Amino acid sequence: MVEIRDEDFYYVDEPTFYTVGPGGGPMYRPWDFEEKVRPPPNQLAASLETLKSGWQEVAGPELARVTRPLAFTGVKARRLLVQADDRARPPWGDWSHLSAVRSKRQTFTRFRASINRVIAPHEVDHVDFTPQRIAEQDVPREAPQASRP
Repeated sequence: MVEIRDEDFYYVDEPTFYTVGPGGGPMYRPWDFEEKVRPPPNQLAASLETLKSGWQEVAGPELARVTRPLAFTGVKARRLLVQADDRARPPWGDWSHLSAVRSKRQTFTRFRASINRVIAPHEVDHVDFTPQRIAEQDVPREAPQASRP
């Protein structure tokens, strides 16, 4: 019989029999799980074009200057690949991880919610960033103001 030493035990307020998800609940609940399907290619193309053309409004002016959407990825296209300028840092921490500070993490949650509002009924669960140098000529700019005579 294997014995577990006291220092190898840990204690929890509520023991669970399931894998705990990020919100404190189970990772998968069969009774309220709806299988997601991959949208048709034309819907994905339209959603990506909508994101690209409205990226300034979706991401906000600061993030739009240093990022741009590239493609939907994953088996069900529920990941969005975004190019990010490697010289910039997002408000939530870094391109590859979230800050330990809750208010900073929430900026990412709002960012992803903004993306999902624009591409509804499709949704992304993850946003993956590919940090690369973005050349000045590739960064979308606001339309120039008409000059007055």
